[in-house]
Amino acid sequence: MRDNELIQIFLPIIKAGLIDRGYPEVLTVASNQPTQQGIDTEPTAYFFKVMDHRYGWVSKNYVWNELIGEMVHTEVQFYETSFQISALVLQDPATPNQYTAADLVNEIASILQSDDTIETLYNSGVGILRISDITNGYFVDDRDNFEASPSFDFILTHRQTRTSIANALTSFEVALDPV
Repeated sequence: MRDNELIQIFLPIIKAGLIDRGYPEVLTVASNQPTQQGIDTEPTAYFFKVMDHRYGWVSKNYVWNELIGEMVHTEVQFYETSFQISALVLQDPATPNQYTAADLVNEIASILQSDDTIETLYNSGVGILRISDITNGYFVDDRDNFEASPSFDFILTHRQTRTSIANALTSFEVALDPV
């Protein structure tokens, strides 16, 4: 399964979960866009791919396909693909009951570990292996204020399958040679 296929599976889950849990105004977008973007003023959750970890070894299989009359070669590799979720929520001291960026990130972690998410991922051929601890670092923003940047990683498990037509043995000659 390719990166964009994984994103097309988990992103709608996160968006729908946020709406169901009372966060309809939250944008959920990929961070590190190819073009420069300004900061979003509405609460925003960001995601990006961290890494792929190949698990085990490649499984190889050859099967004769009667319909096409050719040998089909299939290779399967198990992957653990890590993504990171972070959030920015502008805080205003005048609204002390407003949710924070950490609240938003914790809600997304809860969505990803819910039974509904696990079942939806499973039906798409994906598993969720782990959700890491949530870190809550700070940075100085463009207004010289400290702003929280909480984040966590989650790991999806899936298969990468490649199929090709292999050269099949069509004839052979037997020879007995003296030694």
